[in-house]
Amino acid sequence: MLNRQLGTLVLLMGFTVSLSGIGRSQSHPPQSGGPFSYDEKAPLDFREAGVETLSDATVHDVSYASPKGGRVPAYLVIPKGRGPFAAIEFVHWGQGNRTEFLSEALLYAKAGVVSLMIDAPYRRPEWVAGPSFMDNPQKDFELYTQLVIDARRGLDVLLSRSDVDPKRVAYVGHSLGATWGGALAGVDKRVKAVVLMGGLPNITDFSGDDEYSKDVRQQYKPEQIAKYVQLIGPIDPEKFVGHSAPTHLFFQFARWDRFISAANAKRYESAASQPKVSKTYNTSHEFNDLQSWCDRVDWIGKELQLRSGLQTVCK
Repeated sequence: MLNRQLGTLVLLMGFTVSLSGIGRSQSHPPQSGGPFSYDEKAPLDFREAGVETLSDATVHDVSYASPKGGRVPAYLVIPKGRGPFAAIEFVHWGQGNRTEFLSEALLYAKAGVVSLMIDAPYRRPEWVAGPSFMDNPQKDFELYTQLVIDARRGLDVLLSRSDVDPKRVAYVGHSLGATWGGALAGVDKRVKAVVLMGGLPNITDFSGDDEYSKDVRQQYKPEQIAKYVQLIGPIDPEKFVGHSAPTHLFFQFARWDRFISAANAKRYESAASQPKVSKTYNTSHEFNDLQSWCDRVDWIGKELQLRSGLQTVCK
C-alpha cells in the first residue's frame, strides 16, 4: 500500500510514472543545453490531424517529431488575423494533459497570441510503462530530459511560423510543467517570460520531515536513494533556473499546496536569477482560484506587450 501511495504522489508531481503556418527557418538556442540538448537541425515533421473553428481562433490537433523518438501530440491555437503574434507554450501538471490550458489559450488568442500545448512523454502511446523512480532511475532520467527537450522543440514549432514575433515568446508550466520549466528557462534563451505554477526546485532531496520524504526513506534502502540522487541530481531544476537571465520569471505558489512546502517554494525562488517575482495565493495545488489566474494573465499581457483583448472579470 505504501508503494502505491508513493506512486500516486510522484505521478501528481510529475516525479515518476509507471505507467500548417510552418515555414520560417528555426531560431536556434544560443547554448547546447547539456543533458537537454538535441539535434536542432532535425526535421520537425509537423503534422495536423484536425481543426476546429471557433469565434476568435482555430484549434488545431497537431503533432511533431520528438528528438528522443515518437511524436509529441499538441494543440495549436491560432488567433484570427494576420499577425505578427506573440506566442506561448504550455505544459500541464502530472495528472493533466494538453487540454489543461486550452481555455486560457483561447483567452490569449483574443489578444493576438499563438499557443502550443503539448502532452508529456508518459501521456503518449509509445511510452512503455514499467518500473521507475528508485526501481529504475534511468527511466526517470529519460522522462525528464525528454520532457524538456520536447518543450524546446515546441519552441522550434512556434518560432518556425512566419506569423510569430520571436521577441515575444512565453512559457507557462504547472506542477510538472513548472518543475521542468525552470530547467528550460535556464538553457533556452528564446523565451522572454516564464510562469512557474507550483513547481519544485529539485526532486532528489528526501531529507525533510514531510510525509513524502519520510515514506521514501522508509520504503527504500539508503543505497537505492543514493543511486537515484547520483543520476537525477545533475538535472535538478534549481541547477539551471539560476541561469535564466535575461528571461523574466513569475513564480506562483499555493498557500495550501499539499505537495509544495513553503520551504521548497522559497528554495525554488531563491535559486532563480533576476528578474523575478513571486506570489503566494490562498488556494491549493490545483490553482483553481481567480486571483492567480488574473495575475498570470495580467503579467503575461505586460511582458508580451499584448494588444487590448484581455478584458476579463478581473478588471
